[in-house]
Amino acid sequence: MTPDPDMPPPDAAEPLVGGDGLPEQMVPAAYGGRRLDRVLELFFPDFGLRRLRRVFAQYAVLVNGVSRGEAYRVRAGAVVRLAPLPGAGRQRQAGLPEGLRVIAAGPDYGAVAKPGGLASASIGPGGQESLEDHLPELFPGRTALLLGRLDTATSGLVAVAFSPEAANRFHQAEDKGQAKKTYLAVVQGIVPAPFVARAALDMARRKKTRVLAPESDDPLRHTAVTPLGSDPGTELTLVRADIAKGARHQIRAHLAAYGYPILGDTIYEKTENDEGRLYLHHARIIFPGFTAVCPPQWTGSGEGSVLVLGPGIEQALNDVVLANEVGP
Repeated sequence: MTPDPDMPPPDAAEPLVGGDGLPEQMVPAAYGGRRLDRVLELFFPDFGLRRLRRVFAQYAVLVNGVSRGEAYRVRAGAVVRLAPLPGAGRQRQAGLPEGLRVIAAGPDYGAVAKPGGLASASIGPGGQESLEDHLPELFPGRTALLLGRLDTATSGLVAVAFSPEAANRFHQAEDKGQAKKTYLAVVQGIVPAPFVARAALDMARRKKTRVLAPESDDPLRHTAVTPLGSDPGTELTLVRADIAKGARHQIRAHLAAYGYPILGDTIYEKTENDEGRLYLHHARIIFPGFTAVCPPQWTGSGEGSVLVLGPGIEQALNDVVLANEVGP
């Protein structure tokens, strides 16, 4: 009998490594007859189906040595292997987009600074240019796997793993609340004191996340907000927003629902500005074995200007940059 494809994956052991260094797994009886994209849970037990299917854009997935597609039905006992695809993804434009750069690169993890306006993940041939398309250029000779995504309009850090094993360790740490992600945002209104946004979120709608009346009892979905400086002349505040795992549009939706929409957010509260940018930036990520910091570049040509934000915000931003950190 074919197993229920929606059954949670069993606890997967670390993937075996073949003689040529490629990760491999023998398909257990419980997975016999499943589609190949579902079998990839053995390598990436924390990935959802959409992310599993994106693995095919970066790897040739071999079943008993033959490259197969995501819908291929795999027999129990077959050996599945992952071989990195050189230059995977859509055909890229020459050179890197302005502002896209490597922030850190260690043995297991790295981090990239993504400019606002660039998509995080590739959606296939002919799609919008993305950070994922440029990973082979940013990390030549290494296979980098995205550990998360930022909204296209959001700038800042995107972490990567250099192996499926490292990616699994990150997601396990994230689920345990051992990851801390810190964002900086310029919001409308004067935020008088720190607060924690605990409202539950409904992410079922495609474009916009709904904020619900009841509070969530899951701390991984809470947003801790700390004001760093305000400008009475512009009625704007620079805030730090700390999250653990996070959810789609979590910070944007929470801040808007609590009365402090992010400047430039055209989805929540329609807070447009003359520069056409979203003032939300992922500034720091910390998890076991890795830390990366990237202050926002909200000054200079093409990156917005603090002049429209007021001297209070400018001073707060200077304090953040000079300290090279974003809070405790």
